[in-house]
Amino acid sequence: MSEWHLNSDQPLYTRHAEPASWQAGRNLYDILAFDDALLRRTIAVHEAAHAVMHFAFGIPVEEIRIADALGKDTGPGGWVKSTGAWSVPYMRYLTMCAAGERAQDRWMREQGLWTPERAWVCERTATEDRNQAARSARDCGLQLHFGTGPARDGLHYRAVQDTAEAALAPLWDRVMNLAAAADTHGRLSGHAAAGHARLAHTAIVCPEGAS
Repeated sequence: MSEWHLNSDQPLYTRHAEPASWQAGRNLYDILAFDDALLRRTIAVHEAAHAVMHFAFGIPVEEIRIADALGKDTGPGGWVKSTGAWSVPYMRYLTMCAAGERAQDRWMREQGLWTPERAWVCERTATEDRNQAARSARDCGLQLHFGTGPARDGLHYRAVQDTAEAALAPLWDRVMNLAAAADTHGRLSGHAAAGHARLAHTAIVCPEGAS
């Protein structure tokens, strides 16, 4: 397992080392150094990847939304809301959790925007996704590991990230289509999102005329 890096402000391991500018007091968005248009698109890519994994794995989607504040306030930059009764194998759920951050990393590379510092920011802003994955793993009696060394008594998060990258690969054009639509509209119902992703899997019925 390749080396992971313990962050200085909390007991959190990341694949990329925290920038010196973080230790000097710069905030995440200053380190990312995206204007609002780029920030909105990268959030859209993140949420579209989550949504496409929802559709692919049969997790029902009610909506996908990009927050007006783009995560610069105390709230999230965006979200995918699932609802209803559903059950999927735990590895599919963990893969869905990791898909947003791995999609951002791939998108930045394809756009010529990738730097280790920006990749680290994407990891940090996806902390709740990894916490959600860890909680789900514990519910299944599995310990999810981060940091260095092999996971002898559980599963290492790097393996989950690798699985997410593999799952996204054949659906990448659908992620991009949905990201563009989410960026444009800000909010899409589950049905509208499925249409933009060209996936007919589970979506929650929305009021007539809703987008």
